Amino acid sequence: MSLSRRHETVFVTGATGYVGGRLVPALLEAGYGVRCLVRAPRKLDQKPWRSHPAVEVVAGDVSSEDELAGQMAGASVAYYLVHSMESSGGEYAARDRTLAASFARAAARAGVSRIVYLGGLGEMGPDLSVHLRSRREVEQELAATNVPVTTFRAAMIIGAGSASFEILRYLVERLPVMVTPRWVKTECQPIAIEDVLHWLVRCLEVPQSAGCTLEIGGPDVFPYQQLMQIMAEELHLPRRLIVPVPVLTPRLSSLWINLVTPVSYRIARPLAEGLRNRVVLTNDDAQRLMPHAAFGAREAITRALQKVEAGAVETRWSVAGPIPGDPSWAGGTVFSDRRSVEIDADPQSVFAAVCRIGGGNGWYAGDMLWRLRGWMDTLVGGPGLRRGRRHPENVEFGETLDFWRVVGIDRDRFLSLRAEMKLPGEAKLEFEILPAEGSAEFPTELKMTALYRPRGLIGILYWYAVVPLHEIVFGGMLRGIRKTAEAMQRAKSAKPPEQAVSADTLPGYGRARLWLGISAVGTMVVLSATGLAVNASERALPAADAPVAAQIFGLLAFVLCYVAIQLPLDLWGGFLLPRRFSRAHPPLGRYLAGLVRGIAVHTTLLFSTAVAMFVAGRLGGVVGVVMAGAALMLLLLRGRVLLASAAAPLEVTPSDERSTGAEESVATFVAESQDEGFTGGIVGVLVPRLHLLPMKWREMLEPDQLAVALKRRTMAVGSGSWLRGRLLALGFTLTGITVAACLVGRDRLGTASGTVDLSLWFTLWSFLGLLLLPTPSRRGVTEVDERVLEAGCSRSTMERSIAALDDLQDRERNRPPWVETIFHPVPSVTQRLRGPHSLGLHGFWDAARTSVFLSAAGLGLLGRAVHCNCGRPALWVFLPGD
Repeated sequence: MSLSRRHETVFVTGATGYVGGRLVPALLEAGYGVRCLVRAPRKLDQKPWRSHPAVEVVAGDVSSEDELAGQMAGASVAYYLVHSMESSGGEYAARDRTLAASFARAAARAGVSRIVYLGGLGEMGPDLSVHLRSRREVEQELAATNVPVTTFRAAMIIGAGSASFEILRYLVERLPVMVTPRWVKTECQPIAIEDVLHWLVRCLEVPQSAGCTLEIGGPDVFPYQQLMQIMAEELHLPRRLIVPVPVLTPRLSSLWINLVTPVSYRIARPLAEGLRNRVVLTNDDAQRLMPHAAFGAREAITRALQKVEAGAVETRWSVAGPIPGDPSWAGGTVFSDRRSVEIDADPQSVFAAVCRIGGGNGWYAGDMLWRLRGWMDTLVGGPGLRRGRRHPENVEFGETLDFWRVVGIDRDRFLSLRAEMKLPGEAKLEFEILPAEGSAEFPTELKMTALYRPRGLIGILYWYAVVPLHEIVFGGMLRGIRKTAEAMQRAKSAKPPEQAVSADTLPGYGRARLWLGISAVGTMVVLSATGLAVNASERALPAADAPVAAQIFGLLAFVLCYVAIQLPLDLWGGFLLPRRFSRAHPPLGRYLAGLVRGIAVHTTLLFSTAVAMFVAGRLGGVVGVVMAGAALMLLLLRGRVLLASAAAPLEVTPSDERSTGAEESVATFVAESQDEGFTGGIVGVLVPRLHLLPMKWREMLEPDQLAVALKRRTMAVGSGSWLRGRLLALGFTLTGITVAACLVGRDRLGTASGTVDLSLWFTLWSFLGLLLLPTPSRRGVTEVDERVLEAGCSRSTMERSIAALDDLQDRERNRPPWVETIFHPVPSVTQRLRGPHSLGLHGFWDAARTSVFLSAAGLGLLGRAVHCNCGRPALWVFLPGD
């Protein structure tokens, strides 16, 4: 740092905004002192640079010229980064002119030597949008005094958290087919936020830049539709089909952006209007004065996505702007809902659990109600739930959490949220953390207060309409916060990593389970083939012309017969084998109670599927059965966590770990299961919604081993292996349902005997899957292992992690090649660590065991018979996959 810089103060407006919030640390790094003007200084309290000795924060507004001149005194340069992004007719342009003129006069009175402004590209003319024309007018107002102005003009700024980048990302992620306005063919010259910051800082060292208008951009000039395709490629998504049409106006475009992306209509409108203008550089003055190798569009997009995936978004578009003043809660009619809960956790854990509400983490309870409220809000022009949150765990003053904004925060003590959804009134939600009086067992009390001040009769009616839902929403939220906080406290207090299997565990458990699985699967396959050969269904079940009730009763009898055949195999695999080999197992009474619960859920699922196939066959024949099967597969994947929680005890709470996929950061939840073999998994249909991480892993694995386990799942998603495995499992299952339906024939599909034969044929098809799908699944595991090592993971750490997790399963370090080839979708420890294995192949992560779970959609009878989960209800939904 030069001595001159150390004593030079730079005045920055918009420090809570997207660019300004990143400019301040860049100026500090360059050695300048920074004085930030903000309306609400509390918005900067949690910024890592707030406590820097060279930072000064003053409260104020650029509309007050006299006060502003005093605050600028002593500053050599002033950055003007204030711009209205919310459109309301032409008012915002007039207000921008007024504010810019006030700022320029104040700078002249304060003796500032230079103003630096960031505006927008675009050639003047009658077609220039109101938004871009407003930027030109601001330039003119700033230059109206004798203070030299350095004006930078840029097109789309690509960076994690910018409004333009969010629009681009969400449109591409959510719409494989886009009907777009003609502006997608308009050329633009995007620029990375890092390059914008470079030139904004660098100009201070180049006196020749004073008084200049400098156009800045990256090296690439692309139409917007090509940027969309690049974004799709970087997200590892198929190429998007883009159909430009001439009828979509900027107003319709902004409404569509409002529905599909987190960006509100008011912000999308001026952006959409500006997209019709070609925004490319017309001169190279910036490069001539300040040479710099700027990032290309693809590299800028990649860097921004990496920031999103890592949860390292420094600033976000939704944080900028004023925070409305609090209403007076003391006067008028104010409704309140006050609740409290005592939590066996320290205040830090409770506060951390509270701060996880919103965004991808959800709201702990009644998420469907929150989503419904978000959809309603979006339809009437509100923000809805699309804004999400900047960081999955941490919150700062002024940040948004879906349709709430943080208006009060005191770490580990207090959090206050103000509602920004469309309401006939004003609403706040407050959380207060206190020591629980006179209670050693529950050391912390959490108080939650919902305040609502209605506007008129409609506001009062609104309150009474939603009050009946408060117990679901707010009561459930408190219970979820308590469960999460206590889980975090247990994780803090967890004992040092221990061996999962005791020393006296007998060898051979894995081989014994394998032979049990062969016996169970063989039994079901032989019975299915025999039943089809002797036409047992038509002999034992009601005739085709029997009443519907009789046929449904026949389906129930078939399902109960299956239960009776499978039951002794379940008892052997779930209790007798673990006891024989000294593995962890509950007492007989508790095991039987859990088994009955799991069987009841599985039986209900099979019977419901049988009835659905029976009805679909009667109404639609083969097509109806195939459509029903497809719908059932989607329901199984969508409701997987709920189904797993019903089949066996499973406590699911948000975690402080974070997994990231190719598309976006994915929330990680801790799942406490009574079965040590529970591995959780990646939940979602074709896009990961969350990762389930077993609590046992957190207790047993060392931190570096746990990080490897999470990294492997991250890599499974990022490499595309998880999606390929999911598509293979879905395709294989749907093909099996189609083949089975065709073999049964349209005439018999709507009968009890035909539905049973459908089940038997599909069971044989599932057996074929047990033989074929393990190989591509093993390749998926190998591919992920390769990529994790290539990403810099320590081989020794990964070896220890794999070995430790194997102890929770079969503890079978090596297997005969024929056994592994036919039966195991996850390679043995020896195979994974030492090979031989093929390199550079694309695999299909978890395809085999996902297809086993999905086999219930086709009435398959092998879901409980495979060796890994026979007799273990906790593993019937999430089969061990890693």
